Amino acid sequence: MKKKSVMIVTGICVLFLIGGVAACKHGHRPGGFDEFDLAAAVNRIASRLDLSETQKADLEQMAGEIAEKAKSMHADHAGRHQEIADLIRQDSVSRDVVDGLIDDKMARVREMADFAAERLIAFHGTLTPEQREKIATHIENHSSEGCRFGFR
Repeated sequence: MKKKSVMIVTGICVLFLIGGVAACKHGHRPGGFDEFDLAAAVNRIASRLDLSETQKADLEQMAGEIAEKAKSMHADHAGRHQEIADLIRQDSVSRDVVDGLIDDKMARVREMADFAAERLIAFHGTLTPEQREKIATHIENHSSEGCRFGFR
């Protein structure tokens, strides 16, 4: 009887563990956004803001450009990780080398931020005052809920 109880408890624990892992996986995107995710985000924003066809086309183009830039930025991800692994295997590490890696990463991030900012500023210029008010209200309503990005 004791063996049967242990098996039942173990089975229930395994089910909860699997359910917990499945629930946590919801926001994890190791490959980044794919075309389906990008289209869904564009459609959600377009419907929430009541964008015109021209505005939606501009949003699609902007989102595609930013996604493409992000993909190219992450293209040599494995190579950079290997470079860090090789650096760690060395007997000693120079501060200059580490600073150089950090500066390189910061430059890539800054380049991406500048690129995205240019596209977002251009898109902002196409929005009507009512659409901008919808975005501002959404941000104000969700500012107390912690770190949430985008329209959900």
